[in-house]
Amino acid sequence: MEHLVGVFLICCGSFLGPGTGVDENSLHGCPPTPNCVSSQSFRYNYIHKIEPIVYLMPKEKAYLYLAERFDGMENVYVAEKKENDYIRLVFFTKVFRFPDKVEFYFEQDKKEIQVRSQSIFGLWDIFANRIRIAGIRNYLNSKEEPVPAPAEAL
Repeated sequence: MEHLVGVFLICCGSFLGPGTGVDENSLHGCPPTPNCVSSQSFRYNYIHKIEPIVYLMPKEKAYLYLAERFDGMENVYVAEKKENDYIRLVFFTKVFRFPDKVEFYFEQDKKEIQVRSQSIFGLWDIFANRIRIAGIRNYLNSKEEPVPAPAEAL
């Protein structure tokens, strides 16, 4: 019986793990299980570390692109939005409807979006969180306007 309780706590550790939101200009950390990625994990944590999303456009525009992207999207619930600051989503897997928490925190003084994506159930996400953030990064990069080349001197 003791072993069953231990297995239950390990398997659902991310459900019982860190909460969501921003605390002292930082997203909450990841649980020890490899089913979470965060741009604010310490640098040498290869299990959880992912790069923040960098953008060139104005912050308001980047926020608007992400906020509009998820409004009404199938299998996505927009749980919280703070204009030009923070977005929290819950993605649901298509077959079993497992929930994954995804957060975006727009840095105040940088053109970076700190991200955190965590599968709520299970020990491993089969890289689903990394793939999801990479897709969102590519989407936002596709919205960037090309920088014009400098005019050559005659």
